[in-house]
Formats: sequence, C-alpha cells, structure tokens
Amino acid sequence: MIRALCFDLDGTLGGYAGDFRSFLALLRHELLLHDCDLNRFVEVVQDELSRDGPLTLEHALRRALARLDQRAPADLAAMTEAALRAYAEDVRPAPGAGALLERLHRRGVPMALVSNGPVDMQRAALAGLKFETYFRSVLVSGDPDVAARKPAPRIFSLACTGLEALPSETAMIGDSAASDVEGALAYGMQAILFGSAAEGERLGVPAAADVEALAALLEERLAS
Repeated sequence: MIRALCFDLDGTLGGYAGDFRSFLALLRHELLLHDCDLNRFVEVVQDELSRDGPLTLEHALRRALARLDQRAPADLAAMTEAALRAYAEDVRPAPGAGALLERLHRRGVPMALVSNGPVDMQRAALAGLKFETYFRSVLVSGDPDVAARKPAPRIFSLACTGLEALPSETAMIGDSAASDVEGALAYGMQAILFGSAAEGERLGVPAAADVEALAALLEERLAS
C-alpha cells in the first residue's frame, strides 16, 4: 500500500502553457541580443537551465551569456525578476489537479513536490498555481540544499526524509520514465507514470493518462 506521495510538477500537476521558445525570444530581446542567432540563444539557455547543482534563472542566463561571448547587463537581476513574474502568469494547472491535491490533503496523505529545474522558476510556478500549502516538503533540484536532479537518489532520499516515510511505502508520480519512474524505482520507492498505459506496462508500473484516472488509481492503492 501507499502511505505517502511525491509529485512531479511540469507535465504532471501543471506546466507552462505558453510557447517557451517565445519566452526565451523575449528574454533575448530584453537583453538586446539582436545580433545573436535565436536558435543558438535558445539552445544555450535551455542547456544551462537543465544543469545539475544549485541553479536559478539569473545564474543560467549569466552562464549562457558568457558562453555566447556577451556581457551581462547591470540590471540582469531586475530583468530576471520580471521574467519570473511573466513565466508564472502563464503556468496552468492540469485539469482536476487542484481538486485532487485538496482531497488528498484533507485525507491526511503526506505529500512532497519533487521537481527538476531552477529553484526560482519552479517556486514561482508553484506559487502561481497556489499549490504550496498541500506539500510538507518542496524539493527542487536547483535549490542549494538539494543540488541534485531526478533521477539522482539524493532528491528521493530528501523527499522520503521530509515525509517521514519509508521509500517502499512512498510513490513517485510523474510523466518522465527516466527521471520520475526509473529514478524512484531504483531508490526503492513505488512509482506511478502520468502517461499512457502502454508506457506504464513497458516500465512495469501503473499508469494514469489524466488526473481523473490518477485519482481512481490512488483510491485503490492508498492505505486507509
């Protein structure tokens, strides 16, 4: 049986509803990099946003600018804050996600958020969704106190510790086969794929194609 839950954020509970390439194109415009090839800018920034270890959007942009032989503007911190606000405004919940979290919270199920990405972007997204209060623990790979991306064992260890739950009684729910499912299973946790039944069967785990199906699956598997 399952006694505690870990949720992925992007692609599971919600995500950025806009065109992320357009978001980066606007950043390029704000940075006055008109002579910098857009495709190259997007490639480098996305690579920096997926780095392991402590990470914020500002740090990712500073490293990207250095790789592109561009000088960081003096007001980069203020530009980053504005970009974070714009990003959060376009984050949307998965249909039914809020209601499911509310039901689980009222039931007393311990829950953690376990997400990869820059800590400021992920926390801005979570705040925009107004989901923070449902989680006993929020683990973001870019947080200096976490500094590890799924599927690294460390982030799952921190989640189970924060939940005061055994790995074998804790389920990771996410849409990534490698990061969420295989990472959790390797750590000794249970896993539920937020995706197709065929992919779940390939991985040997239960799967839910949407939040409604996930709610039904959890109803069957959660400990009383």
